[in-house]
Amino acid sequence: MKKITLSIFFVIPFLANGQITNYNLSNFAFWDTEPFLAVNPANTNNIIVGWMHATGFNQLSIATKYSNDGGTTWSSSVVNMPHVNSNYTSADVSIAFNATGGAFLSYVDSRIQNDTGFVLMTKSFDGGATWSAPSFVISSTASADFPVDRPWIAIDKTSGPYSGMIYVVSKSVDFGQMPHHIWLEKSGDNGATWSAPMLVDDSIPTDLVTNAMGALTVGSDGSVYIAYPSYHTAQSVFARMICVKSTDGAGTFTPYVVGNATASSAITDSLLQGSYSLAANPANASDLVLVFTDNRNGDADILSTRSSDGGLTWSAPIRATDDAMSNGNNQDMCWCAYAPNGTFVTAWRDRRNSAGGSQDNFEIYATASADNGSTYGTNVNMSSVQSPYINIVKGNDFIGVGSDGTNLFTAWCDNRTGNTEIFFAKTPLSSILSVNENEIENISLDIYPNPVGNENELSYTINYGKNDPAELSVMSVDGKSVQLKKEIAVEDGTTAGRIDVSSLAKGDYLLVVKMKDGTMVEKMFSR
Repeated sequence: MKKITLSIFFVIPFLANGQITNYNLSNFAFWDTEPFLAVNPANTNNIIVGWMHATGFNQLSIATKYSNDGGTTWSSSVVNMPHVNSNYTSADVSIAFNATGGAFLSYVDSRIQNDTGFVLMTKSFDGGATWSAPSFVISSTASADFPVDRPWIAIDKTSGPYSGMIYVVSKSVDFGQMPHHIWLEKSGDNGATWSAPMLVDDSIPTDLVTNAMGALTVGSDGSVYIAYPSYHTAQSVFARMICVKSTDGAGTFTPYVVGNATASSAITDSLLQGSYSLAANPANASDLVLVFTDNRNGDADILSTRSSDGGLTWSAPIRATDDAMSNGNNQDMCWCAYAPNGTFVTAWRDRRNSAGGSQDNFEIYATASADNGSTYGTNVNMSSVQSPYINIVKGNDFIGVGSDGTNLFTAWCDNRTGNTEIFFAKTPLSSILSVNENEIENISLDIYPNPVGNENELSYTINYGKNDPAELSVMSVDGKSVQLKKEIAVEDGTTAGRIDVSSLAKGDYLLVVKMKDGTMVEKMFSR
């Protein structure tokens, strides 16, 4: 029988800097910023990217392009979303797919004078080639705080009672009357009609926080989650991140505390984007990850916290970044998403290869996690060249990231051409999520038979010098797709057991035993 050493999952770069291909999706003479990227769960070759595109003096439209081959080629022309009126301008695009592949896009459209505005929503049932006339989601007159900023969209993809429900979260504009708030609207008829706005931060207000947005996601059980910052001294002396949860289709919400900010958490440089993003695991209803920009380590850093119980409790923050801590490198503008198979991906703006300041050159970095944000490894540089800094305080606040379960996709704005353009890149997850065998004495994992023939059961033996609870799973060879999973208890000495493998298709797999000290991995072959 074969001995396998203790191993850990880690992330390695697929290609060195300068080798990953970057595609210029915009390539226009005017300003292009703030992309959003969405992957069609019903056809993961279909990707849509939308962004803000300057179409005239002081006027922006929402432009989109689509790909039907996983980002290898893109539609030749853009589609510009319509305005309410010719003297309106657009911002803040967000895109979500429903379970059957329908695409829904929300955006802000307001008068150039910024005295009237709306959140609009349009839809496409041909992968982004054509879009419907927009419907009105919420008006700036709905509340004195002008609640039509950053309208993020999410859709219930379950077969449950709220299947197909579309949710849009919006916030107060920065000049809106204080206090600022988080609002939610919903539609059960594909966006034809919308509910009255619902106040999200009623029980725990944003209060002293200005420009607070709601980070929206829907779990695989239909639960709706919205994360937002709060500084309400009547309830806490700390600024906090709150996550509200609804299990009744956004009829009611229960708030939970994600964590407290530290005294040095705040991002004070106006050229650094203090962003945050929330995602729910489509393969496990209990899993969520929140990534955010934080200054507690002495420079802007990308931190991550996770929940494994549906948002009730959250882990202590860890770094998603792998450069040296407190080295003066400022990282910001983070975004995150899950692949359909449960692989978590996140991307951000990074200055580790320049002097590190907000006015220094930047690149886009990304990483992935196969264990719900419990661990991250080496970060991947997605930029083929560095970009000079972009001197925009408002209007370049977001990037796009997504995954089809095989590749990691990113879309971002940079200034390499002397004009702000939208770039896209992808890299295979099979080269990002790898196994590194680090030998540790007196630990072994044996399996029999290997290869598996006509047997329906696989026997395993673990030799280990401690008592330790463990998780045993059979995964695809790239470590990203779980086929079987069970909880076991590893005892001091020899632990033996069997696994039913009758459901496995022919192919190569990994038998993975995840323990407190690391993860043992054995390659196995099915019939």
